[in-house]
Amino acid sequence: MRKIILILITFIGLQGDKVNAQSIYLATGGNGSFFSATNVENIDAKTNSLTSVFNTATEEIAFTVPLRTFKFKSSLMEEHFNEKYVESEKYPNATFKGKINETIDWTKEGTYDITSTGIMNLHGVDQMRTEKGKATVKEGKIIIDCTFNVKLTDYKIEVPKLVMSNIAPDLDIKVNCTYTPYKKVAK
Repeated sequence: MRKIILILITFIGLQGDKVNAQSIYLATGGNGSFFSATNVENIDAKTNSLTSVFNTATEEIAFTVPLRTFKFKSSLMEEHFNEKYVESEKYPNATFKGKINETIDWTKEGTYDITSTGIMNLHGVDQMRTEKGKATVKEGKIIIDCTFNVKLTDYKIEVPKLVMSNIAPDLDIKVNCTYTPYKKVAK
């Protein structure tokens, strides 16, 4: 976990002039889920292993989620997801690196509509995305919620024709992270 956090902190380039200890927020144990609806069966999975770093001074944000941490109602679905679709052995994480587009006073409590633009990587494919969400500042924490759609073909995830009616071509993704100020741990 510590290694993932250090990678994320480096990933959003914390060496800039606008960086100070109060501007770095960390979310560990963030929630992620996806849902796919078809006439045959619904597929849904959840994880609470999403990690994210947010720099309020630069509005930069980075997420990573280990794909093997998604849990399904069926172990067979989980196996197919990891082995046949996302190939989590070869592509272990889904990531996003971007910026929040709005300028927000992150010290002021309230709920704000936000958009974030950046690169999402899934299944070895980078794609530029802009997604909408909500940010809530409360009691020194920042909570970010967003819901968005992912087309499997955009990330070169192939569904065999035999099971196409069982798997929707789009997934509805939900992300919820609670950020707290980052405190460097002494060695």
